[in-house]
Amino acid sequence: MKIVSFIPMTNLWLDNENIVAKREKYLSAKEIQEKLKNNPIEFVVASIGEKLNWVSFDKSFNFWKTELKPHLVDDINNINLNAYPNNYAYIASEWSREIETSIILFEKYH
Repeated sequence: MKIVSFIPMTNLWLDNENIVAKREKYLSAKEIQEKLKNNPIEFVVASIGEKLNWVSFDKSFNFWKTELKPHLVDDINNINLNAYPNNYAYIASEWSREIETSIILFEKYH
């Protein structure tokens, strides 16, 4: 079983299968909210020392509201963990792949 060994991520996987995807751009909270209104979005959370956490479509909106949004970094060049609840934060980026569903990766800093 693969675990996250460094951030920023360079590739994504499911168990031991790599996914062909690439980072397109970093996202703000406003951009994520717009995407959630218009399309099905797959969320994946990367935290060093853990396996990738894929969040199912049916749980993504609630997970966004309760866990991700309060911890989302506005300025990826200036991360002050003390400014976020429980001293951890996420950077969000959109990844594209061959199928139409977008992936939003949340990389956890703690």
